Formats: sequence, structure tokens, C-alpha cells
Amino acid sequence: MEITDSLFLSLNFEGTLPTSIELIPAGAEIKGRDGRKWKKSDPQRVILNSMNRLPRLVIDENHSTDLAAPKGGSSPAMGWMTNLRTGENGSIWADVEWTKRGSQAILNKEYSFISPVFLHDDQSEITVVLRAGLTNSPNLQLPALNSEHSSEPEKNNTEVSMNKELCAALGLSATATEAEAIAAAIALQSKAALNAAKPGTAQTQTDTSKADLAAYAPRADLNAMEARAVAAEKQLADLNAAKIKQEAEAAVDEAIRNRKIAPASKAEYLALCSAKDGLESFKKIVAATPAIISTEAQAPESAPSTSGTVALNAEEKAMAKAMGYTEEEYQKITGKEGK
Repeated sequence: MEITDSLFLSLNFEGTLPTSIELIPAGAEIKGRDGRKWKKSDPQRVILNSMNRLPRLVIDENHSTDLAAPKGGSSPAMGWMTNLRTGENGSIWADVEWTKRGSQAILNKEYSFISPVFLHDDQSEITVVLRAGLTNSPNLQLPALNSEHSSEPEKNNTEVSMNKELCAALGLSATATEAEAIAAAIALQSKAALNAAKPGTAQTQTDTSKADLAAYAPRADLNAMEARAVAAEKQLADLNAAKIKQEAEAAVDEAIRNRKIAPASKAEYLALCSAKDGLESFKKIVAATPAIISTEAQAPESAPSTSGTVALNAEEKAMAKAMGYTEEEYQKITGKEGK
């Protein structure tokens, strides 16, 4: 069974908005100021699970997604996290695109810390990062938002090899670096500009590189052929989409039957599997994931009890525990208490 929990980390900036933030600190064991401990033995698996679940992870305000939204309150995005990656000693970092509201709040120093929300199993092993919230309640021993000395993990100084096809198109070897590719592209641009400046050169090359198909077939026939080609491509795309949807529904339903994902998350997983690559990634993750959903009967979301109080589902119970509330207190906060 997976449990929802959260940390409180410090943001890092001095005068300008941070473009990268540390979500999970370094080390195989994570300890908060409140004494709670979690494990992080495989940060790459955490990153893969998180990015395959949703391509962009929201940053809200004071966990409004979990506390205000369930009772109809506002939970606007303060920013969006992408490109999760590992830093020094297994820390997990993310690039951030701040919204206008989030940018203003940080520049005004209204918030100094970020609190990631994640899932962990019964052994306290972190499995998935769900989202994060701006907060002023620090939990981890990390630099504050306005620290001068904290920074993004140092990047490897070695050049990154370029795509082989791109290198070939630029006339470079397969081992060419990014700097060499940029230099080759600039040289090609300069050569093209010189050729364009020569009278008649561009026009002559254009005229000799294009063939007028109307000289070989009537225009009406060409138009009909083009229309049939477009219709055939659309029909093929529709068939492929229907096939992927059918396979996605079968894969997600099987994962639910095998207790590997929660039924309440079915819609999100179907959205993830709407593309072929997303479906393949989902199948790989499910194949390597043990059963995590309890066999005990769980109340469906928003199911009313005999007292008129809306019962909490498993994820809501876990969130209440992570936030330090009793189930009754959480019901009051989220508006699920009986009237």
C-alpha cells in the first residue's frame, strides 16, 4: 500500500527567480526536522515514476490542491515542474516555470520554502513525487529561499554528444560535441547568406529544384489524389488512436485488478497511455511494480456514511496522516463532515 507524505525544503534564489529547485535532498535516508524518516534507494526510479505519471507537476500554495480544492476552494498553480533529474549524491531536482502569481510571491519573499508531496510504501521507500507547495513551514535542514550560497547541482563539464543524424546532416562525425555542431550550423548560415546575396543565385537554385507536377498530369487528378491521400492518412490515424485506446483500457484495467494502481487514478493513467510511448512506459512500470493496493475494502471517493459524513478514501486518509490531522479534522477542513 502506498502512503502520501510531504517534506518541507528551502528554495534557493538571490534577487532573481530560481529556475531549478531541489525536491528531495541527497542521501539514501531522508530525515525531517519533525523526526519523520523516509528512504530513497533508487532516485532514478522515483523520477521515472513521477514523469510517467504526469509530464508537468504543479506547485500550489500551502497544499491547496489537497486541502482547499476538495471542498470547492481555489488551488491556483504557482508554478510547474518539469525535467526531474538527479543531482549530487542522489538528490532530486526539477526545472520550474513560475506563473505570474508565483513569481510575484517569491520575489516579494512571501514564501521561503517548498514542500514536495510524494508517495511511499509501507517500508517508507519514496516511490513517486506528486506535486509541491509553497510554504513557510520548513522541515528539512536545507538553505533558505534567499540564501546566497545554495545552487543547482554542478553539471558535468564534459561535452554532451549530439544526435548522430544531426551530426551527419551537418557533415560532422558521430562523436561531435554540441559546440562543434553550433559552429557548423553558423558556418552553414553564413554560406547561405552569401549565396542569397549573389544576383540570380537563389532564384536559379529554386527554379531547378522544383518540378511542376501539373505538366505531367491534369490539375483535377492531382487534387483528387491529394484529397484521397489526406483522407487515407486521417483514417489510419483514427484506427491507430482507437487501437491504442483499447490497449490502454485493457492495460489499466489489468493493473487495477492486480492491485498495482488505485481505481481512483484510472482516468489519469488512461490519459498517460493515450500515446503509444506513454502506453509502453506504463506497461514497463506496471511489470516492475508489486501489488501496492490493500485487499481490504475501501470506501469509494465521496461515499457517505450512515451518519451523513462523507467517508475518506485511502488516499485522503493518507494525506490527513501526512498533514498531521485526524480523519475527523480532515473531514472538517475538506467539507466532508456531516451537516
